[in-house]
Amino acid sequence: MTVYEPGREIELLATIDVLVAGGGVSGCAAAVAAARAGAETVLVERNGVLGGVATAGLMANIGNLLLDRNGRLVIRGITKEVIDRLVVRGAASAQWASREVPGIVVDSEQLKLVLARMLREAGVRVLNYTWAARPIMEGSWVRGAFVETKEGRRAILASVVVDATGEADLAARAGCPMRWTSGTASLEFKMGRVHLEELYNHFKEHPETFPVGMDMVKGFAEFERNWLERGIFFFPHGGGTKWDIFQQAIADGVFIPRRGELWRLDAVGLYGLRWLDSVIVNSNFWRVETLAPERVSRVQMEAQEACYYVADFMKKHVPGFEDAYIVQMASDLGIRVTRGIEGEATLTGESARESQPVFFDDVIGCRPAVADYSRTGEFLWGHTFDIPYGVLLPREVEGLLVGSGKSVSCQPQELIRGMSTCMVLGQAAGVAAALAAKKGVPPRKLDVRSLQRTLLEQGAYLGDKERLRELGL
Repeated sequence: MTVYEPGREIELLATIDVLVAGGGVSGCAAAVAAARAGAETVLVERNGVLGGVATAGLMANIGNLLLDRNGRLVIRGITKEVIDRLVVRGAASAQWASREVPGIVVDSEQLKLVLARMLREAGVRVLNYTWAARPIMEGSWVRGAFVETKEGRRAILASVVVDATGEADLAARAGCPMRWTSGTASLEFKMGRVHLEELYNHFKEHPETFPVGMDMVKGFAEFERNWLERGIFFFPHGGGTKWDIFQQAIADGVFIPRRGELWRLDAVGLYGLRWLDSVIVNSNFWRVETLAPERVSRVQMEAQEACYYVADFMKKHVPGFEDAYIVQMASDLGIRVTRGIEGEATLTGESARESQPVFFDDVIGCRPAVADYSRTGEFLWGHTFDIPYGVLLPREVEGLLVGSGKSVSCQPQELIRGMSTCMVLGQAAGVAAALAAKKGVPPRKLDVRSLQRTLLEQGAYLGDKERLRELGL
């Protein structure tokens, strides 16, 4: 059954160069980059805070893919600027730049402020509580977006639109060919009054119980150095599946790792900083087979119950959690991957896992290549693979770029979805959008060298000096 919506005139909210839909870390990077490249830029975000999964989703850990196996800094630009600003505020460890650090644990509350300040300094107009509902189409061209606000529907016209919604909402509605991946989602929570030193001492007394080779953590010795020398508490996500406390409780029937549609309640990723008495807990999974609101809402409420189930168990059984309590549950379900575009280029898993560097002429960023830990004893290679510009360009649609790592053109879709790479993609999408708007050309017709030169001016890393010479940069 359908309901007819009468045609009507929609009030025009703005006419600008670049519209960015979605204020997660990708969208913030895109908006800052576009504005710094000279574009009049508006960012719309459905939440009242910026940061997306990193803040509203409480994923207070930026995966440390800024460094390759040898510690060479291969992700820079806005990604590094965000981290540097967090360090200045005491919201991240100043000693993060080590290959021993698996993830850069951050204070997600202060990340909200850092992102807001960067957008304000760049001159971006930010509209919170504003949902990018559907694109404004002129044939195959995206000319802006209809947005929903507390005052009703409005229209924003833009020369170029960047879709940083995470689930490629605008690209899907614009008619771009799409791929669907039944990924997973988790609801994270924060516990306060946690004595992390006590949990560290427990593992020091029982190092054989610490999980080995998981989530970029090699083992207890590396975990210990991060805690003692860097103030970073990083217990690997999934580590609970190898942790005797949880596994013995499961065997005894004291802890049940499945509840309703959720599983792996024993995943137990833990992220904390020495100078805070709180820790983020990442410990449930849901298989995302639909984005239908009734299903997502039901699972979100089920996950909220599961957070308290896990927290109650930890209070009773995990050293250091005796006085702990939940101070916050994520307001957003952390959806890892669902929709992705079919782009002008598609990055494949083979490129990301090659034992030799992989180059593309239209490179807009680099990332360390992934190694097989079970064979090499390492998580990464000492080289990178290029990310091509074509993965941002939806097929069959003009005037639109996709800037989220979850939804650019990849197979498998989750290949480059982490926050550090998301900001690389967002920065590239923002610069490309600004240049295309200023030159009056569709993004797919943009001169790639001008894009690359502007990215370099903004501090991005596109390869070493020899590689830049090969590209004429």
